[in-house]
Amino acid sequence: MDTNNPFFDSYKKKMEEQKTDDHKTSSSETDKQTGLRFEERNGFVKPERTDTRLPVKTPAKNRKIIAYIAGSILLVCVITGIFLLLNRGIEMIQLVGWTESDAQLWARNNGVMLQISKEYNDEYEEGVIFSQNIPEGTRIKKGDFVAVTVSLGHDLSVTLPIPDFLSMTKEEIEAWAAENYMTRVRITTEHSDTIETGKVIRFEINDDRVVNEVRRDSPIYVIISKGPEETSKAAVEIPNFKIMSIAEAYAFADENGLVLTIEEEYDDFAPQGSIISQSIKAEEKVPEGTEINLVVSKGKVILVPDFSKVSKEMAASVAGEKGILITINERYSGQPAGQFISQSVKPDTVYEQGTIVELYYSIDNRIAIPSFIGQTRDAIESWAKELNQQGASISIKATSTRSNQPPGTILTQSKANTLIKTNASISITVSSGRVIYAPDFVAPAGSGYDLAMTREKALAICEELNIIPIFVEEHKSGRLPGEIWYQSIAAGKEMNEGSTITLKHAPANVQLTVPDFTKMTQEEILAKNYHRSFDIRFTEGPEYKEGYEGKVYEQSLKAGTKTASGSVITLTLGPKQISSDPGNDLGES
Repeated sequence: MDTNNPFFDSYKKKMEEQKTDDHKTSSSETDKQTGLRFEERNGFVKPERTDTRLPVKTPAKNRKIIAYIAGSILLVCVITGIFLLLNRGIEMIQLVGWTESDAQLWARNNGVMLQISKEYNDEYEEGVIFSQNIPEGTRIKKGDFVAVTVSLGHDLSVTLPIPDFLSMTKEEIEAWAAENYMTRVRITTEHSDTIETGKVIRFEINDDRVVNEVRRDSPIYVIISKGPEETSKAAVEIPNFKIMSIAEAYAFADENGLVLTIEEEYDDFAPQGSIISQSIKAEEKVPEGTEINLVVSKGKVILVPDFSKVSKEMAASVAGEKGILITINERYSGQPAGQFISQSVKPDTVYEQGTIVELYYSIDNRIAIPSFIGQTRDAIESWAKELNQQGASISIKATSTRSNQPPGTILTQSKANTLIKTNASISITVSSGRVIYAPDFVAPAGSGYDLAMTREKALAICEELNIIPIFVEEHKSGRLPGEIWYQSIAAGKEMNEGSTITLKHAPANVQLTVPDFTKMTQEEILAKNYHRSFDIRFTEGPEYKEGYEGKVYEQSLKAGTKTASGSVITLTLGPKQISSDPGNDLGES
């Protein structure tokens, strides 16, 4: 970029005056705040001030000290890198299809918190996860929450129209029941002298909750004809099902044409899975197709304990004695460290086998807050977010002010290097950057590339001033290809460091052939308006060349080359011959 530019000279002079004013203002504010002291967070290293003085020879002893310090800094960097590598989180896996208990075990082993919600789902069995909010392969931190949805199985409250059972076969009824997840459809058979074998004799729906429809859990009894009764066929003698296993009871019923229905009840004395009672007494004879109801024990009733009366250390032992699965979670709360907060299943609730009871204990009701002064706003907000995921409920309130610090730097902090309670609010003051003035990016219409501002020139200026340009390509008559002809902030207007400015420029898609500038003078080149096709930079050569006094003898782009309009071409002019006669030099001067 050509720094011998009138725009840069005037702009730099204006910026030097502004820096002088800022320095005076900063000194005045420092005097007012004498006595205030902000401690820096451990591990934060201030950037070293660049010393522009001439180097001074360092004694050998000092060189050893400097080498020792450099080695220490290198060691700290290596340790920090290893720490970040080991704490970069874990990779999320696919939990869909897992049981809730298996997912909880994976979460505990990986330091992840599961947020479980439950919904009815026809595609997944009860207790199986069917959705998660974080996709497989995503990297997450330890302590992050993962929301999963666990299936409650089929929603038995769904209603369906009553089909025409009288025109259906047994296979069709069974297919309809399976397709619609009907849980209490019972098909029995009986002899009929009028209805042919396999046809429905009648059906009964014992459910007062519906009228013209049935629920998935409505008891439906369908009786199908077995044809005329064979008088020679013997009746079935009912065995004592109480001494049989459920599998043996089903096998006997299948062999003898009986229909079994199973109901489950809790029983403090009968082992789980044992048959407690039967609807038809043992040794009684019944015809084939008779329905028999068996009551099966669900085992002893287990009530969920009140874990608020149990310490965190004893919770696992108490749960293990009762056969209850638990997970222990910790989060910040209003309770002191180690105190009980809540449990996911209420005390004295009947425990369902396989259910995981989540227990929450307090990490603490106080939090140590370091000083973030001199660091960025992102640093304190990331710190607060991490603690808030554990229930800290910390809020950050930020205000901005202009300063010589980089944008986003924290200047003041209301609470630092102390202990705060949960739900605390922390106020910070954040630098919005120094005040700068918008440059003049738009040259007068009809200017050549020596004055016109192109995208490349504007980008260099914006980088120097720490402002963000947004370039928009748009046609404008009378403007050179690539020339900026509009700026969203007027030249000379105040703006903050880090602000954005929109710059519109003409499309720069014109290709030109580089002329041969050899032996042309600067005046001839400008007279031919070559500066409206190229960004021409003139420079004087270091040595005299005969025949080229004030004329071009070298050009940065070779003649005949194809290049974009507005490309920079540096032309080297031959210097004028200086007379060796001192008298002539004096006379010329």
